[in-house]
Amino acid sequence: MNIFQESRCSILAVLLLFLLQVSRADPDVQVHKAVGDSLDLNANYSKEGLAVQWEYNENTFAEYENDQITGETITIEDLKLQDSGSFSIFAENKAGQLPTKVIVLHVHDLIRDVQIELSDSWLESRNMCVFHLRCLASGDPNPSYIWSGDLVETGQNLNIVLHPAESATLTCTANNTVSIKHTHKTVVCTGKSAGQISLLKILSFLLAASPHLLATVVLLYKCYRARVSSAEDQSQYAVTEEETSI
Repeated sequence: MNIFQESRCSILAVLLLFLLQVSRADPDVQVHKAVGDSLDLNANYSKEGLAVQWEYNENTFAEYENDQITGETITIEDLKLQDSGSFSIFAENKAGQLPTKVIVLHVHDLIRDVQIELSDSWLESRNMCVFHLRCLASGDPNPSYIWSGDLVETGQNLNIVLHPAESATLTCTANNTVSIKHTHKTVVCTGKSAGQISLLKILSFLLAASPHLLATVVLLYKCYRARVSSAEDQSQYAVTEEETSI
């Protein structure tokens, strides 16, 4: 019975000590830095009889006592992505242990440039242009994207539809916690492609120059229209499939 009581008292003492340590720890501080920045880890305690220990991911990398020449602030320079992690500052003086400070560091790449890729198609059956825009940022591989201008959307990709003579100016903004960049793009729906217009002009010239070629011209034009219709059907199917996937 006595052994059980002693064991129970020991367990209670350990739990009490653990709760005391937790209660004396400051809440985690979240710090966001860019690659190349520096981080100051300041103990910021009264120096009298002070002893400080710094840990990174539970590994001690620096210590300080009040009779040493080195100061009570550790500076980490030229931060890299792999420096992200948890820093803990443990301190005590003559009165006992002081509140522990925990700093959680997040290091991010800077966004260096933003570009917009553009592709478009003309749907004659619907009398409209379909534009597909994709925003690409260099630097941070996972930034947030937002489109603004004539409309507001989030995400890296954007699809818009315009009718002939309509235009739209769009801005893509890429951002993360430490940087932001943007770029603009104006799209204009000009209607039928230049290739279609040029071919019609050629057919008109041939008809005017030699009426005897009428049968040949009609045959050529029918072949041309068949090819255009086939291309439009394929383009319309591709757009429908893309809209479905979105």
